[in-house]
Amino acid sequence: MNTALCMLAAANPVGHVTDKPINGQWYVSNVTVMLVLSGIATLWLLIPAAKRITTGKSGSIDDLRTRGVLANMVESVCLYLRDEVFRPVLGDETDRYVPVLWSFFWFILISNLLGLVPILDITAALGLNDFHGTPVGIGGTATQSIWVTGTLAVIAFVFINGTAIIKDPIGFLKHLTAGAPVFMWPIMVPVELIGMIVKPVALALRLFANMTGGHIIVATLLGFVVSLSTALGGVSGHGLAIVPLIGTIVIYFLEIMVAFIQAYIFTFLTCLFLGQLVVHAHDDHEHDESHGGEHAAAH
Repeated sequence: MNTALCMLAAANPVGHVTDKPINGQWYVSNVTVMLVLSGIATLWLLIPAAKRITTGKSGSIDDLRTRGVLANMVESVCLYLRDEVFRPVLGDETDRYVPVLWSFFWFILISNLLGLVPILDITAALGLNDFHGTPVGIGGTATQSIWVTGTLAVIAFVFINGTAIIKDPIGFLKHLTAGAPVFMWPIMVPVELIGMIVKPVALALRLFANMTGGHIIVATLLGFVVSLSTALGGVSGHGLAIVPLIGTIVIYFLEIMVAFIQAYIFTFLTCLFLGQLVVHAHDDHEHDESHGGEHAAAH
């Protein structure tokens, strides 16, 4: 346990949350391992739950008991997201895009929650060494890496804009002009293009900053616990260490809530950006055509 405590008591708590190479090589890092674990955990959670949900459709109490708590929980969350979050934005297009949005939510949520498990400290306490004899700890939070959140944002960007272009390329081009007169296009088109880039950047930075900031606070408070206990010692040192320890527990439970909130926000904003291009822009296009037809008929 001394190795873990030394890591927690490090002068720079940022070092506790940054990605580290395994065996001195960046081919496989802590984030890579956690991404694989998150993917496996997501599949392990959702595939059995989906099978139980599809085999029991009666909705009776006995059926709910047969499915199990896990399947019922997954179904409840998915139905809430589909009916209360996605459908008001996507309307009739909801069922077409909801599988991708569900995937975003569950993968990000599980990555966030898995990062709260002290795998890094546990593996460090086990005394694992790399091939060079250097102590290593394997673990961390995948969504704590800007490369991971950036990749998720790029996937969302391609999904949103690619879907809009495939469904209605003319409407997508009209969206770039924002309905402005032709002489305003040199201004509006660059502004809209910048907005298209800013949206995924905001998605990546929001998720990265929230997950990193909370973990740094936890590492800092735990560092205070160790520092007070070792520096003062005795009853006074251990007694004072209880204060940051309580703060750590409070922040930890707050981090659990943040894990859910950030998964929800990323998914909701992706849905919102998609709806702006695929649904609302398409409706505006149809409205303009209908209005033009009525105007022509009046003349």
